[in-house]
Amino acid sequence: MKHLCLVIVAILLFLPTCVLAETLYVSPDGMSLTVALEMCENGDLIELADGIYTEEREIYPLCVTKSVTIRAAEGAHPVLDAPAFVAAFRVEADEVRISGLDIRMRRTGIYAIGDSMTVENCRIILAEEKWRTSSCGMWMGGIRNAVIRNCDFEGCSISMAGPPLSESSKVRPVLTGLFEVGETPAYFVTHTIEDCTVNEKPLFYAVNQERVTAPSDAGQIICAGCHEVVIQGADTSCASMGMILLYNDHVLIERSKADQCGVFGIYVAKCRSGILRDCSTDGTNHGLDIRASQRIMLERCVATNCDQGLFFSFVSNSMMVDCLVENTGQGYFSAGGENNIFLRCRASACENGINLQKEGTCIVSECVIEGCTVCGARLDWTPASFLNNTVRNNWVGVMAYGNVQFRLLSNAFMGNQGCGLYLRDIAFSHFSSNTFVGHEKTSVEAYGTMSNSMWYDNDLDIPAVLEDGALLSK
Repeated sequence: MKHLCLVIVAILLFLPTCVLAETLYVSPDGMSLTVALEMCENGDLIELADGIYTEEREIYPLCVTKSVTIRAAEGAHPVLDAPAFVAAFRVEADEVRISGLDIRMRRTGIYAIGDSMTVENCRIILAEEKWRTSSCGMWMGGIRNAVIRNCDFEGCSISMAGPPLSESSKVRPVLTGLFEVGETPAYFVTHTIEDCTVNEKPLFYAVNQERVTAPSDAGQIICAGCHEVVIQGADTSCASMGMILLYNDHVLIERSKADQCGVFGIYVAKCRSGILRDCSTDGTNHGLDIRASQRIMLERCVATNCDQGLFFSFVSNSMMVDCLVENTGQGYFSAGGENNIFLRCRASACENGINLQKEGTCIVSECVIEGCTVCGARLDWTPASFLNNTVRNNWVGVMAYGNVQFRLLSNAFMGNQGCGLYLRDIAFSHFSSNTFVGHEKTSVEAYGTMSNSMWYDNDLDIPAVLEDGALLSK
């Protein structure tokens, strides 16, 4: 009798879930998906009929806050046509399932911050080329155990990141201005991604392997938690993030490119060492982007027509050698790292050719920086050794500021339009054997505190503009 009572109680506890689970039927001329998502409860099924679901009847992003299944009705091919600047779906709940939908997006297809999401048999498309910059087919932000199966991405792909920024994120490297790089490997290695394509090429996903050789015909490459990753001759252009390499011990990427990517071309984060050789990116938001990694070498890499060219963030003991950035917003950018070297690199027609922000000790040597519209080199609170460089035809050649030690030695400043060398509030710095020719306005401007700095054997074409006699003209 006692056992029978326990069985009855168990059945009664289970029954409410069965009874309350409903199927909500959605169509372009009936109940909207927006209304169904507001009405639904955990465990419900939402079925979509044929048709195009636009912002005329739907409120985008479609927020999924319950653990529901959203799928095409049998034989139907529903199309979600999301407007610009918003996601089609914002998935906040855990254990959401999306199946059989055609998602046309102009910023993000599926923005997911809920764990254990399943997306199957879907087609996610960048609807218009003009919305490519910052576009993303599926943004996986700090989630675990996603299943992405038999999905086709066109003009976009998957992006992976840590969780959204919070109070605990203040000292952590970030992926963009909104998400952490990701301090937990589970955000990257716990997913199942199978039988998916990016621009009609296979999406390659490998985790926790000793050695991985990615196929050269992949449309996107994601490798995480591996000891060694080798990528040669790959072209992952027109993805959201062409290559994602996270938590690997060593990566080798050679002769590969990632043009026209919405977020990042080649992204390397939390890796212990690596070489990127003869890699290129054109027309991508962030070109080659390295974060929170050590001992990374970029050799003969090229970024053209990008918002950000070659990028270090929280990177240490690394180098860029014989690289080129051209017509980018930020050419070479490095922040929050230490002991990095930029050798024989060229920056042409950028906004800032080299932009160093709050780096530890670094070296910039034998570089050519020309035609930049803001600064050839911007040294912001970075104790840089700037040696034997050619800085010509920029608006400002070099701008150095912050109470750290700079060493500018044997550089050639030529024809910079506004100012050759601009200094503000520096100390214990050394300026020697620099030459200035062809300036029309000023060769050197110095303001604020210049305590204990040395200035000698510099050859100026125009006398320096000084505040309080901060430096001698020769």
